[in-house]
Amino acid sequence: MDLALLYDVLDVPEDFGPGFLLFSARKQHYTLPYLVLSALAREGHPMSEAARGELARAQRRADHYGAVLERVAAEVPVRPVKGPLLARAYPPDLLRPQGDLDLVTVGEPDLWRAVRLLMADRPRHVGVSVLGAPERHVVVTLSGPAEDPLLDPELRVEVATAALVGDQAAVPIRAAMPLDPLTSNLLALAEERFQRPFHPRDAIDLHHLGRSADPAAGPSVAELVAAAASYHLAPELAELLAYAQEKAPLGALAPLAGDALAAEADAERARRAAVPAAAPRAPGAWPALEAGAPLYGMPLRRTGEQLAARTGWERARVHRFGGDGALLLTPVGDYLLVTGELVGQDQYDAALRELDGLALDGPAGEEA
Repeated sequence: MDLALLYDVLDVPEDFGPGFLLFSARKQHYTLPYLVLSALAREGHPMSEAARGELARAQRRADHYGAVLERVAAEVPVRPVKGPLLARAYPPDLLRPQGDLDLVTVGEPDLWRAVRLLMADRPRHVGVSVLGAPERHVVVTLSGPAEDPLLDPELRVEVATAALVGDQAAVPIRAAMPLDPLTSNLLALAEERFQRPFHPRDAIDLHHLGRSADPAAGPSVAELVAAAASYHLAPELAELLAYAQEKAPLGALAPLAGDALAAEADAERARRAAVPAAAPRAPGAWPALEAGAPLYGMPLRRTGEQLAARTGWERARVHRFGGDGALLLTPVGDYLLVTGELVGQDQYDAALRELDGLALDGPAGEEA
């Protein structure tokens, strides 16, 4: 990828110059400036000390995530999603910007093993969410300050027992990703559409995926279409390809654009339309664990004594109280499970009272 292509992807006239290119990148996605700075350095463009410092921090950020992945993977079977896999498609002298690190484990015991290793980095915040019903999945997000907290986004590692969580409605949770890296990357990028619109970094990722793919050795167009259909992502992948094709050459992925996914995308949209909508919950009500909606953990307590008492735990435990209330007791802290609405002071106080009555190592109770 040269600078001329970056100007095209970011929709900046080339005669506006690299300063405006970088300004536009900052407006479109918080990691895109790193890519622009890396491309400028690659082509020998003069850079100020501040620009070189920002690029160096971005490189150290990527190196940090690489070291975290290597350290955890040496002891726990984990698979990365997106970031490190996508970076392998980029030229070695071009930095693929990485905001966070996503890891997937097979089952909850390995998730907590990985989280315990990550706790050695002393994260500032540890968030826990529970997804799905009747089969439950757990997501743990650990975050802490960046090298320069005033200028850079926080460091974040997410460990989950599910690779793709769907739209919490008609698109279900899919726990595992395909083993083929190209297929896995395409599906992970398409899944992002449930969270946000596609943006230029997605187009750049597809450009490099298509450029690095080997049509003779990789999956065929038919196999990629079948994977998109199996993972319920044909509409999103078709939209991603159409978006990216307008901004950058897709190389080996070009045959997948156009009408290749049209029939499967139509079939998936029809399937989703036939799925009954979930009944809305009353605002402020305790979350029903059986409903299958995502539940988020509001932190209540985390102590060294507690963690030492739970070293043998392989699963989080649910403690029900007050009719429909639930505490999530985990190896890294205790949480009130909520649905995302504001929690009343009376509910929060009731959760603390219930928690105070429990032993630090938790009840024998029900596993999440």
